[in-house]
Amino acid sequence: MSEAWFCYTILFILACLFSASMALSAYFVSRREVYLGIMAFFLIFCLETALILLDEYSYLKPSTREGVLGFPFLHPWIKLALSEVFVASVWWVVLEFIERRTWMRIAVPCILCGFAQASAILFAPDSRCAQWVFYGVRDVCVWASLGYALRTYRVHADDALRRHLARYRAPFLTFAVLVGLVLTEDSLMMYFFAPLITDMSFIYHLSERNMCENVAVIVCAVLVVRSAAGTLTVRFHEPPAATSTKIERRAHDQLSRYASRHALTPRKRDVLALILEGKDNQNIASSLTLSVGTVKAHVHNIYRKADVSSRQQLLQSFWRED
Repeated sequence: MSEAWFCYTILFILACLFSASMALSAYFVSRREVYLGIMAFFLIFCLETALILLDEYSYLKPSTREGVLGFPFLHPWIKLALSEVFVASVWWVVLEFIERRTWMRIAVPCILCGFAQASAILFAPDSRCAQWVFYGVRDVCVWASLGYALRTYRVHADDALRRHLARYRAPFLTFAVLVGLVLTEDSLMMYFFAPLITDMSFIYHLSERNMCENVAVIVCAVLVVRSAAGTLTVRFHEPPAATSTKIERRAHDQLSRYASRHALTPRKRDVLALILEGKDNQNIASSLTLSVGTVKAHVHNIYRKADVSSRQQLLQSFWRED
């Protein structure tokens, strides 16, 4: 059993490292700062999992039920530092997606989370309570970031941003549910299953891991690798321009993929970007230094290639496609 857990842990670490490297590569070709937060997210999970491996295979963690139940919280201050970076990375990614990232919005949840976790380390009555509070506070902080994103989506987002964020509804809900399951699993493991531990049993190894959290990380890894691969593919054929419109910065590689899929020329893509920003034909003509008649011809050709008949259908087509 221990060999199987060892292999599983190594594979999980490799998956985190691969996802982090893909995010870093995507950042270098796109300069989208959301990928920096994603890279930090996976590196933290890689380091936390490495600590688990260290404890189990250097025999720092006791191998009996009595030892596990009464053993102190291992590496608390290292885990606190890693947790702070984790919280910062989650808020960084969420705020990048909703276009509201500031250092203050990242610093405040990190400070609050760090204070609560440090208090648990110093003042919790026993090791299990300290760990439950420690990780519970972190889960609540992640939930808070998702709640802030939802509030921004409903209150502050413009129509284009709402359409952009609507594409991530399923991953958002999946991640929110998994965070809830992570807290539930921690509670059950620490206060129900831990007393059932027998020497080196399945539950013994499971006690240091949260499988719901691992599933959440793997789901995120699949989404990130898919997104990063798309970005790298697009930018291999088309390096990023020095300047771009607001909608191009928001949609990024989606605009390039949409243009490629529907065989739009670079000029038609420029027209499409301005249509997505809500500009009429006259404003598009002024922005691109074209005649209104030329813009109308481009718009008509975009409709034909995208198989739509109106701007509303074009918007729906663009934001619906992946």
